[in-house]
Order: sequence, then structure tokens, then C-alpha cells
Amino acid sequence: MKYSYLILLVLFFCSCKKTNPTQTDNIPCDPAISYSGKVKAVFVTNCTASGCHDGVNYPSLADYITAKDASQQIRTAVFNGVMPKYGTLSAADKAALICWIDSGSKNN
Repeated sequence: MKYSYLILLVLFFCSCKKTNPTQTDNIPCDPAISYSGKVKAVFVTNCTASGCHDGVNYPSLADYITAKDASQQIRTAVFNGVMPKYGTLSAADKAALICWIDSGSKNN
């Protein structure tokens, strides 16, 4: 009986986990967000370092067509915290990238 309580306690604590890796829920999405207006600056600042999306190891995200073509992979990587490879994005930058992709990856 004593072990049953211990097992239940262990199962209870092991089943809890944080489910919001990006913490962008409270940041409003502007559907008019564009690559040239916001997104390119985020990519240039965070993703064009040597060994990353520098045009040598991976295609450069400083190019709109390349970024648009890879937008779903970018969304997944940003949401899961895999991108950027070196460092982290602010919650506002994560929200901006995800919003841009979800709004159609515009370049207006």
C-alpha cells in the first residue's frame, strides 16, 4: 500500500510539463506584417551568422524567395525553439515570424 502512493505520486509529477515553448500567446498578430517591414531584419540579426543561414551552409534568409519557400520549416523550427541555431529570439520576434508565416508570408 505504501508503494502504491509513491507510484501514484511519481506518475502525477511525471505527467506535468510545460506546453508553451514560444510564449507568444499574449502578443497580438498583425496580419499586415511583411518580410521587408519586419521579418528580414529579424533574419539578418539572428540567422545570417557564419555557419547558419549565411548562404554557404544553409540558404540565406536575407532573400525573400528563399525565406518564403522555407516558411513552414522556419515556423516549425522557431516554434520548437530550434532556430536560431546560435542564441534565442525574443518572444516578440518569435511572434512576428510565426504571424508573418500564418498571414501568408507577404513581402509588401
